[in-house]
Amino acid sequence: MVLSILKGFIYRMKKIGLGRQAEVFEDNNGLAIKIYNTSVPIENIEYEAEISKKIYDVYNRAPKFYNIWHQNGSYGLQFELIKGEMLSIQMRRHLNCVRRYAREFGKLHREIHANSIKGLKSSIEKYEWGLRQYKKLDESILYRLLEFVKNSHAELLCHGDLHPENIMIDENGYMRVIDWVDAYSGNPLSDVARTYYLLSKGTSPEKKPYYFKLIESIVKRVIAKEYLHSYFSNKVIPKREFDIWKLIIQICRYNEGIQEEKPFLERNISIEIDRMGKNA
Repeated sequence: MVLSILKGFIYRMKKIGLGRQAEVFEDNNGLAIKIYNTSVPIENIEYEAEISKKIYDVYNRAPKFYNIWHQNGSYGLQFELIKGEMLSIQMRRHLNCVRRYAREFGKLHREIHANSIKGLKSSIEKYEWGLRQYKKLDESILYRLLEFVKNSHAELLCHGDLHPENIMIDENGYMRVIDWVDAYSGNPLSDVARTYYLLSKGTSPEKKPYYFKLIESIVKRVIAKEYLHSYFSNKVIPKREFDIWKLIIQICRYNEGIQEEKPFLERNISIEIDRMGKNA
């Protein structure tokens, strides 16, 4: 009975987003409600509420946070509703503008990293667990990677999962950044490496027609390349550090359990670890 009441309540709202752990709806008061799967611990939801306040204080392209939402055993967060379209949709609709969008994306990400912030999970906390979970790392490689993370730490705002479906283009053509649940305080290169992976190799929970997947595979490299050059504003990319962060990101991505990406990740991680061992 309770479940049917909750479903009836949700069905009266317009669904505007879908993720691996939550769905997003527009409520009758003009707010966005991010409703979590019941498997998500309340502590995680409370943590996102806490960091959402801090992030908006330093970076107003993030949505303003209002309250924790609770209805019949389900929990969610109420945010400012950003009306517009995801960058990913704009890219699909205007393939001739993909390069320009990717360059704007790179500039946006650089802007995020210009903000110092405290009170978020650190890059050390974020990546140490993921590295230790990957059982195919020998102790010497694990030690080198953990030391690299510790020595690279900074207190700059990192989104943690920035890709075109987490960027909204509002009614005024202004880019806004959503879904900060994975945000942390750390080294910007780690965040860039994550985004670069998502742009070039990442998959989405959204079901897409075959013909779009085919086009997407062709366009991905172009977007990733343009994004990266724009982020570094034509400056020299610190290749050694960036390559290590790409390896760390792929190891942690493997632990996210996305089955369709695991074969590629396992192969590539093995190649990069071998290369790292030879350069020891």
